[in-house]
Amino acid sequence: MTRSSSPPTVLRPVLRITDRIRTATRLSVVVLALFVPGALATGMYTAVTTSDIGFSSREEEGADALRPVLTALTDTAAGRTPDLGAVRAAAGEHPDLKITDAATAVPETGDGSIEARVATASALAALITEIGNTSNLILDPDLDSFYVMDAQVVQLPQAMLTALQSSAPVPAGTSARDAVAAQAVIAGRLTGVAEALRNDIATAIGNTGDEGLSGLISGPVQALADRIEELGRQLTETLDRPGPADPVAVADAADAAVQPLHDALSRLLDDRIATYSLERALVLGFSIGGFLLALWFAGAVLWRTSHDVRQTVSAVTAIAGSDLAPRPMPEGRDEMGDIGRALTVARTRLQDQETALSNAEIAREQQLRSGFLHQRQAETQFRRRTQEIIDESTTVIAGELRQVTEKVGEVRGSSEVIDERITVADMAANAIVGQAHEAEQVITSLEMSLRRVATGAALVTDIARQTRLLALNATIEAARAGDLGYGFTVVADEVKQLATHTTESTDQIIETIHDLERDTTAMARTITTMTEGIAAVSDAAVSLRSVAADQSTLMDQLTDQMTDTLGRVEEMADLATRLERREHDRITAAGRVLLRCPGRPAVEAPLVNVSAGGLRCLVPEEARLIEGTSLEADLDGGDDRVTVHARVVNSADTRDGQEIGLQFLIADEAEATRLATLADRLINAAQE
Repeated sequence: MTRSSSPPTVLRPVLRITDRIRTATRLSVVVLALFVPGALATGMYTAVTTSDIGFSSREEEGADALRPVLTALTDTAAGRTPDLGAVRAAAGEHPDLKITDAATAVPETGDGSIEARVATASALAALITEIGNTSNLILDPDLDSFYVMDAQVVQLPQAMLTALQSSAPVPAGTSARDAVAAQAVIAGRLTGVAEALRNDIATAIGNTGDEGLSGLISGPVQALADRIEELGRQLTETLDRPGPADPVAVADAADAAVQPLHDALSRLLDDRIATYSLERALVLGFSIGGFLLALWFAGAVLWRTSHDVRQTVSAVTAIAGSDLAPRPMPEGRDEMGDIGRALTVARTRLQDQETALSNAEIAREQQLRSGFLHQRQAETQFRRRTQEIIDESTTVIAGELRQVTEKVGEVRGSSEVIDERITVADMAANAIVGQAHEAEQVITSLEMSLRRVATGAALVTDIARQTRLLALNATIEAARAGDLGYGFTVVADEVKQLATHTTESTDQIIETIHDLERDTTAMARTITTMTEGIAAVSDAAVSLRSVAADQSTLMDQLTDQMTDTLGRVEEMADLATRLERREHDRITAAGRVLLRCPGRPAVEAPLVNVSAGGLRCLVPEEARLIEGTSLEADLDGGDDRVTVHARVVNSADTRDGQEIGLQFLIADEAEATRLATLADRLINAAQE
């Protein structure tokens, strides 16, 4: 026995939902559940990549705004008049950086004094720092672009300010020691800036994939570092005599490095933006293509699954409804295809089984019809033989009874003569004696007739006993025949009853004959006494009249009894008709009848037999009917379908259910004609 596996506990809440929706909806939910996270992840990735592109684009804006500021710073350090208009114009072109106020606040160099130029350079350096902060340059994520940015935003402004400070004369009142210390600090800063520039360029070149970056910035920045280092070395060499230095060479080298550094940073940022854009385009392209492919595949799976499920459900529903006609089935190599092929095999096997059952039903029906014909022939032969025996017996008995009746009439006439002669008994004693002798002869003849009647009655009793034995044998044979002998059982019962009635009648006849024998014996003794006592005729006349009266009464009774007995014997001639109680032939059938009872569902029952007056059928155990139930029965006779009212007249329990007998409640002659025609058609078909 296959054990049903219970679902895991963790899946039961979901199964309560999925069990309520159809397969197509389940697949749609699964596709949606997979599509949404994928779309969300793709959207988040796209948003992050777009943010990175925006981040780098803002860096580009900062690099573009930084170039004129660096140029102005190098011009200020070189003693030239800086182009602050270009600085303010660049700030106006990039309002998102919000550096307009800081650019506007940068002071002019004025008279070109060292103090004015330091103030301008400091403001420009602060503006450079502001641009680095607002444009995300300070937060650059890549090593190559970060160190290129560091050279521009941090090291170059620091170098220009330090170089510009180195050109300032020693303030008056400054001690030599402080002057030396200040100049040493400036020289150390310049050396540190030069080293930082070399490290920035080396780190950027060493961590970039751009092979042209080294050729673009290595020379100008190396030259700038050399000039800065040279300036620092000059300051170190003149520590014994502190004084202003010339920053022009450093400023010119810085001015020459501004454009290469800007181009390098823009180039790296452009490459990064292009890489981000390409990655975003590729990811979006692959994602959208993957989603479209997944949706296309999911649509195909959804359609195929729904289509196969509909075909499978339609096929299973048809098979459950006994419709075995070929239907389209799933033909794939998946589970639905396996189910479709299994259903095709099951439908083929059911068709084969139905064909086999149909053939078996036809063979059974032919066997039933053959048995029915054999039964009818046996019944016909039995009725004919019974009729012959009864006809012979009734003919003999009727003849004997008529002779007894005639003799009784003669006895009655003799009694009347005796009564008439009694009055003249005295004068006609001899005649009386002669009449007495004649009466003795008549009585002797009567006794012989009674003996013959008794012999005939004994013959009738023997016939009745044989008939009863024959009926008992017929009952036994009918019981052996089972359902096929049901009708013959009824015939045998009727034969048994008639044999019993015949026995009772013959018993009454024998009793009557015994009464007659006693009466005739008494009469003989009376006549003998009358003959012997002829001398006392006068005294016996009264007694004779009384005896004659009693004899007349007795003869009347005997006549009535003989007439009744004769009528009973003559009724035996109709035994064959009475043996056949059915008005119509009953045909064994193997069809079906639809029974409709008010208040209950219709029941389709197999037929056992049918006639123009009723039918027998088998109903399932769950649809049992009680005797007396009225219902409607639909009979199908091929081209003719008849609906008739019927009543359950008897029932019997069988192994296959309840067998019931229905009597048709025929409303008019038209309905009776239709039923008779249908029964004749079935009977003729069975006989053929």
